[in-house]
Amino acid sequence: MSLCKVSPGQFKLHGAVTFTTSHGVEQQGRNLLLTASTAHWHIDLASITEADSSALAVCLAWVRLARENRKKLTFTAATDELAALAQVCGVGELLGISPIQEIVKSGNNAVTHAEPGSYP
Repeated sequence: MSLCKVSPGQFKLHGAVTFTTSHGVEQQGRNLLLTASTAHWHIDLASITEADSSALAVCLAWVRLARENRKKLTFTAATDELAALAQVCGVGELLGISPIQEIVKSGNNAVTHAEPGSYP
């Protein structure tokens, strides 16, 4: 579990972000983000292997850090698990994380929805 710099302003979060690891990840990420001289931070979440609600707390801490430092922050490629958790906890929109698709089974038909809550 670590946040790695990919290029200026581009970062990638790797590994598990859980109650056991979240404090270290948040602090390590804070230190790394503050070294970025760009006005926009991009954090790729695709390589998260495990996440619980503490992962959202880490992301929210980084959002606060970005605002305090007048930076724009974008999270990309959230795992399905993290996107669903963000929606359930009501912070998906704040973090810019939302499920790409939701599948609802209705009888023998599968219905795909782009928007949460638009169930038949």
